Amino acid sequence: MRTRMTLFLVVLVGAILLVAPAGAAAITLSSVQPDHAFAGDSAACVVYGSFHFPVGPLAALPTFTLVKGATTINLTTTGLPAVDRASVTFNIPRSAPLGLYTLNAKQVWGFGPITDSLSLPNAFTVQKHPPVITSLNPSTVVAGGGDLTLTVYGDYFFSGLLATSHVRFNGVNVATTYNSPTVLTATIPAAALATSGAATVIVHNPGSLILDPGQMSDPYTFTITAKAPFLSSLSPASVWAGYVKNDVVLTVGGGNFLAGARIVLNGGDKTATTFVSATQLTVPLVGADIAMPGSLTVSVKNPPFPPGTSSAGALLLPVVAETTDPLVTIGGADSAWHKTPVALTFTATDSQSGVQKVQYQSPPTVATWTDGAAYTVPTSTQGTITVNAQALDWCNRVGTAVATINIDTTKPETAALGNVSVKRGNTARLKYRITEPAGLSPSAKVVIKIKRGNGTTAKTFTINSAPTNSLRTYAFKCNLAKASYKWYVYATDLAGNTQDNVARATLKVK
Repeated sequence: MRTRMTLFLVVLVGAILLVAPAGAAAITLSSVQPDHAFAGDSAACVVYGSFHFPVGPLAALPTFTLVKGATTINLTTTGLPAVDRASVTFNIPRSAPLGLYTLNAKQVWGFGPITDSLSLPNAFTVQKHPPVITSLNPSTVVAGGGDLTLTVYGDYFFSGLLATSHVRFNGVNVATTYNSPTVLTATIPAAALATSGAATVIVHNPGSLILDPGQMSDPYTFTITAKAPFLSSLSPASVWAGYVKNDVVLTVGGGNFLAGARIVLNGGDKTATTFVSATQLTVPLVGADIAMPGSLTVSVKNPPFPPGTSSAGALLLPVVAETTDPLVTIGGADSAWHKTPVALTFTATDSQSGVQKVQYQSPPTVATWTDGAAYTVPTSTQGTITVNAQALDWCNRVGTAVATINIDTTKPETAALGNVSVKRGNTARLKYRITEPAGLSPSAKVVIKIKRGNGTTAKTFTINSAPTNSLRTYAFKCNLAKASYKWYVYATDLAGNTQDNVARATLKVK
């Protein structure tokens, strides 16, 4: 009994394996996307239709082929994400015929197993591969050179009986030599390389028919860099360290300067640079640039910034320390005594950076340094007045000068010190004093007149320089007639002030 039951189950299972699932539909094909690719490329597509899904014990992955005549391209099914699509990848041989291909599909499924097969004509197109650029040699060049031989590397370059691949530089066909399907050489004329910027290189494969435009590669960038700027001269040839006038403009001579170029000092870009021409740039030098002795390294950068294209070389601008002070002269000063204001002038010279300004000071009237080239010493203060002058050069070095001016506006006082009696023929001694305030005229011109009783002058004596503020005696042999006289003392100080009073006394000659 047990043996019969086992035999029955085996027969039943076998019958089930040989019978397709009830109601299962055959696979269908509707399209493939994308529906074209280039000969020689790898492709990944999605085939749309309906398939036995899910994949498992009852269904294998569908398989696909592209067929054109005797050519078959096998597709690899990478997945069946849904009942209505299948993912495939495949490689198209470079030699594959161009044109429309039929898509064939198969799927094994069921307990049979059963194979469903289907074809979709004109489902996929293999197209001619356009040229491809992979690199250029050189890939960059400096603007302004001569003709350039450019080697173009890539693939799918073409050579035919009537036409071959040719290179277009910035949209213009240039002379091209076909070397192989992967190498072309082209001559780029100098005129096309005169200006810096980015150029485009394209390879054009000609069409096989008159109206066939052919195929273009994707553009490849070729860089034309600007010529590096160069320096040939600096003006001025040197500058003074610590120069504060802020009028120094550095002029850089050279070549290949572009609008927007910058002068570079000790590695720092000077954005205040003025573009004069392709051979000249200028920039003002401020105090911080030339504060210390040494030298400035001067170079040039062309735009674009950053980083800029630096000049091939640099020049040194000496920053020189001054070694001399200004020479100051005071005009109008003397050792005389004055009773009127004294006009002074101040002049200065400097053999190096030049004179910045002249100043003077004369306490107490002018207590602080005052700018000016002239000063009149007033008579409001008497005595010896000190006037200081100084000049600053443009590096703030200082030169000085000093003058003294003697001011005296006070009238001297005279004194006749006692009556004198003398025998005729003997020596008469006349004692007198000339008084001035301390610090004023140290001497005076003294005139002594002896007058008769009727007021006429009997004798005049002149002492040209009699010290002031001291007892003085004038002695003379008296030969005057016997009589009674008056003697008078007159004085004029060194500033020209005459006596405030006329002192007198009696002279009796016996």
